[in-house]
Amino acid sequence: MYKYLSGVFLLFVSLHVVAQQPTSPKIKILLLGSVHFTPSTQDVYQNKQINLTDRQAQAQLEQMVAQLSQFSPNQICVEVPTQRQSNIDSAYQQYLKGQYKLGTDEIDQIAYPLAKRLHLPIVTCVNYRGSFDLDAVTKYAKENNQTAQLAALDRFAGSTAAGVVAAQQEKSITDLFRFINSKDELTKNAAIYTAYATRIGQGSAYPGTDLVANWYSTNLHIYTNILRAIRPTDKSIMVLFGYGHITILKHLFESNPEFDVVDVADVLRQ
Repeated sequence: MYKYLSGVFLLFVSLHVVAQQPTSPKIKILLLGSVHFTPSTQDVYQNKQINLTDRQAQAQLEQMVAQLSQFSPNQICVEVPTQRQSNIDSAYQQYLKGQYKLGTDEIDQIAYPLAKRLHLPIVTCVNYRGSFDLDAVTKYAKENNQTAQLAALDRFAGSTAAGVVAAQQEKSITDLFRFINSKDELTKNAAIYTAYATRIGQGSAYPGTDLVANWYSTNLHIYTNILRAIRPTDKSIMVLFGYGHITILKHLFESNPEFDVVDVADVLRQ
């Protein structure tokens, strides 16, 4: 009986000690989906180039950077392959010295000015370029009587892209970012893959599903690159990426108990 009671007491003490252990605070992460200011030639469905030459656009950008600075990220992760970190380091250092003329992409127009404002030493490259062969999907659909499914995908993706183009023309830059990071728009973008691309294929052939699997794999590698970049002292991270990546990245970080995913609308307030 004494041994039994002793065992129970020790178990109680152990559980009490574990319960008293302080838990590490979660890392806040802001996943900021972006349109490409200079549209990528690799994207099938593109937004229009954003005109950054006038004073109004620059004022809007400055206002958005000011709002993002309130989030105070310890790191800014950008859509540049990890292998190009030295190139980004060099450009950013030149920018800090006033020896670099900003280009028209979102990294130059958002990441660099924000990093400078926050006195960050670097801008972190975390991109991973995986396989994405849409031509194989198109070829299969045309050769296997699935042109109707291909046409449905094209209509939906085209309509989604057109909605973003319309928002570009009607909204301020901050409101555009709020729009493309809304739940509805992120779901539409993800549905191009989950609701349409996966329908292309029959029997033992899964060309559409394989395309989606490769897209998930690409984003999983990006997620891993972000995890690898995090330092023990980091309390908050901002990820600036094409908004098509955000739904998957958001799911991955929301499923990781070490992170607290911050809503873009809570940072970019109206």
